[in-house]
Amino acid sequence: MKSVELLYCQIDSSCPDVVAVVAISREEAANSFNGDVILGLTKAFLEVAQIPQVRALVLKGRGKHFSAGADLGWMKDAAKLSYEENLTDAGHLTQMFEALYRLKVPTIALLHGSVFGGAVGLAACCDIVLAEARTKFCLSEVKLGLLPAVIYPYLAQRIHRGPLRRLSVTARLFSAEEALSFGLVDRVFESETRARVLIEELNLILAAGPQAVTLLKTLHQTLETNNFMQCDETAKAISQARTSSEGQAGLASFFAKQQAPWACKLPEEWDLP
Repeated sequence: MKSVELLYCQIDSSCPDVVAVVAISREEAANSFNGDVILGLTKAFLEVAQIPQVRALVLKGRGKHFSAGADLGWMKDAAKLSYEENLTDAGHLTQMFEALYRLKVPTIALLHGSVFGGAVGLAACCDIVLAEARTKFCLSEVKLGLLPAVIYPYLAQRIHRGPLRRLSVTARLFSAEEALSFGLVDRVFESETRARVLIEELNLILAAGPQAVTLLKTLHQTLETNNFMQCDETAKAISQARTSSEGQAGLASFFAKQQAPWACKLPEEWDLP
């Protein structure tokens, strides 16, 4: 059985677009990372980037946990590698996180159970983070004499500075509600409301112009490199959007008090496979 699954879920019979679902599927190992998971996630994210019909990506874990972080056997093998071999290994990990972070479609992390180590990094790479109320988080690396180095840039984009320093230095366990207050999580839900909450978030995305979202994510990442200072790219981005076929259609629909041509909604009974 594959350690990572990629599925494309139809929105409804009248809409050609899809929602991509990437599921970590190593239930017997709490969905922990190993070489196969890293390669599988990287391939899945890169494939999704090539499918124009994808309106959103949902990242989840099968079974009891989202992911318990690094696989112990994989870490044991890494301890035997040379410095140069560890650089290569860390490079593969970086490619995985970058493939998710740089995706131009909206991304949603759907969390439950344990979210430890690198799994916190996956969540931090996503645009929207939803966590079941009993989810437990931990940046556990320092307990092993290691550090959350590769994921730190993504954590710093998400988690408030003070909490991030404390969480990474102490490796303390923290709750979904704490993750919400720290900025890592956007919404906490009870397990029985998971489908409804996910549909609500996806429907917000499906009401937005897909090209505009792509431009927005590109602009955000461009501004990151400039410490979010005003620059020529902002004027270029809005000018591009206004003159695009999507922007023209969106404005025309608004003034005609009609639904935008790209807008669609998931049926109430929709749920993840």
